[in-house]
Amino acid sequence: MIHCELVEVLNNSEIAEGIYQTIFQSHSISSISHPGQFINILPSSDWDQVMRRPMSIASQGNNEISIIYKSVGEGTRIMADWKKGAIVDIIGPLGNCWTQYEDTFPILIGGGVGIAPILNLHHCLLEKHIEHMLIMGARSDVEHFLMHEPENQIYMSTDDGSLGIKGNVVDALKFILLNWNLQDNAKIFSCGPPLMMESVRSYSLRNQIKCDLALETLMACGIGICQGCTIERKVDEKEKHSYRSHFALACEDGPIFSAEDIVSCE
Repeated sequence: MIHCELVEVLNNSEIAEGIYQTIFQSHSISSISHPGQFINILPSSDWDQVMRRPMSIASQGNNEISIIYKSVGEGTRIMADWKKGAIVDIIGPLGNCWTQYEDTFPILIGGGVGIAPILNLHHCLLEKHIEHMLIMGARSDVEHFLMHEPENQIYMSTDDGSLGIKGNVVDALKFILLNWNLQDNAKIFSCGPPLMMESVRSYSLRNQIKCDLALETLMACGIGICQGCTIERKVDEKEKHSYRSHFALACEDGPIFSAEDIVSCE
């Protein structure tokens, strides 16, 4: 069930350079959301644009939900200025959630503003005592807010080598696997910028590793009405198919898709 809820900002703070975490008091959405789902946010009461801002849920429970985002545009700049006690109009939970991780060795890969659903799954796996690996990527150390802890299978990567493993998240995964045998039941769960996820998707397909991807795309309505967030599926061109069997909607059919089922993340 989808709710439209007025939530109160309990805390809003910059946790890394340009990256913010907001914690809301939420009685309805927090109780029914799952890792991987998202909310659609009205940045302010006088927001005059058609599109709300879709944000993955970074945590839920105890009548609270949180989001993690980067201040890059008009909407997120307004959000970065939210004060404690502000009332925000949100819709959710929207989309599908992470699944099929309990019988696998999950490899969690996140980067950029795709951190939130990966951290949500990470905390879920910790609560369920499921062994897993976490790889987080950023351009430099100032954009990271987690510690590089290889002893706990938590790895940071940076493009400039200022923290953790130098390179992108795929470089980090390759480096880790040089000295670590990939388990037969390994499965990748990833979210991040389109180019990063396309690299992860390609790597998983080449190496025959199961992989689920939470796609980041513009989602105006969040409920499948506007048809603006189409994702091309792989189909057998020899068979007849409908438009909807060829093109999925990130907001309604996703945002999580199997790497084998889509043509591209870009």
